[in-house]
Amino acid sequence: MNAFFEAHRSRRRYWLASTILLIAAFGLPSLIALLGAPPWMGFLLGAAFYILLILLTYQRLRDAPFSSGWIVLMIFSFNVGPAWNGIQLGFLLNLVPVIVAGIAPAKPEIERLAT
Repeated sequence: MNAFFEAHRSRRRYWLASTILLIAAFGLPSLIALLGAPPWMGFLLGAAFYILLILLTYQRLRDAPFSSGWIVLMIFSFNVGPAWNGIQLGFLLNLVPVIVAGIAPAKPEIERLAT
């Protein structure tokens, strides 16, 4: 599994992998609910993909010059702000670490720009 994280440390590959994991983490439970399968199955599949996204984001933040403490925003749920169709807009706070990890350049890129 470490090879998976090493392969997705670049920004381009991280964006692709994180997009796929986000779609899988939130799309699969919805699809399973529409198909009439037990809700626990959707929860287990969604949680597995979300945990993989957390681990991938953690590795990417470690490779960038940012603190891996940003992961806390992904773990805790913030039910603040207005709701739209049952979805709290505070959920968008959970995506901040994914965006920060995708934008941040890797440490060697920063060192090259400084010289």
